[in-house]
Amino acid sequence: MKISCVIPTCNRNDLLAEAIRSVLQQTRKPNEIIVVNNGSEDVVLPADMSGQVTVLTMMPFVGVAQARNFGAMNASGEFVAFLDDDDLWSKNYLENVEAAINRGAQIIISRLDKYVAGQISAFKQAHGKITLDRLLVYNPGITGSNTVIARELFFSLGGYDPKLPPSEDKSLILEAVRQNIAITTLPDNVSFVRFHNAGRLTNDAKMAEGIYQFVRKYGSIMNWYQRLLNWLKVYQHRYRSGKRLSFIPFVFCYIIFRLAKPWQRS
Repeated sequence: MKISCVIPTCNRNDLLAEAIRSVLQQTRKPNEIIVVNNGSEDVVLPADMSGQVTVLTMMPFVGVAQARNFGAMNASGEFVAFLDDDDLWSKNYLENVEAAINRGAQIIISRLDKYVAGQISAFKQAHGKITLDRLLVYNPGITGSNTVIARELFFSLGGYDPKLPPSEDKSLILEAVRQNIAITTLPDNVSFVRFHNAGRLTNDAKMAEGIYQFVRKYGSIMNWYQRLLNWLKVYQHRYRSGKRLSFIPFVFCYIIFRLAKPWQRS
């Protein structure tokens, strides 16, 4: 059984090298490491990584979803393990994943810890929280750094939807849940999400558009409260992106949210 590691990258060579290093230090090595460059700069890696990494190049700034899909298309493994270029895996990450695969797992979601300036703390734990209702409203801890999936299943689910940043991660799993495909969570297996000065790649304008497209795609299976929560996030991100006229609908949605919250919990 082969596991391919796919790492999308965009103009972050230093962070990318550290991400790859965490893969090369695995107790269970991947069968291949594929880096998909969708940035405007060439990928430059340390000399000791030469021959251990395959670098593929796409048009600049096509987006992380397209880059992941392209990497998976070119992967030879039966399973694809995704890792973002600024995140890290714990040393036994793939060893634990392989054990889960040997038990029959098709989709594996691991724990997320936060890594800030060398300090590690708890971040998100998806274990016991992956349900349709939850996924329609928020992300319980699913990213492109803690998801491993059977390659054929990945494409049968449609891969990552490029119209949905930052919701493409949970949308993939949501599609699996809708088809009653079992999701295996590994609460003791860790992927580290790094917070750093370089920032994350998705800005408020893109997040607003992604959540808007998420509502368009899944609004028909949401209840009114779930739609309200998503619209609240859309207007919040639009306002933060500089669209000040979004303040009025944001306040309107927020007032309804506050009024409805006690009733929703009862």
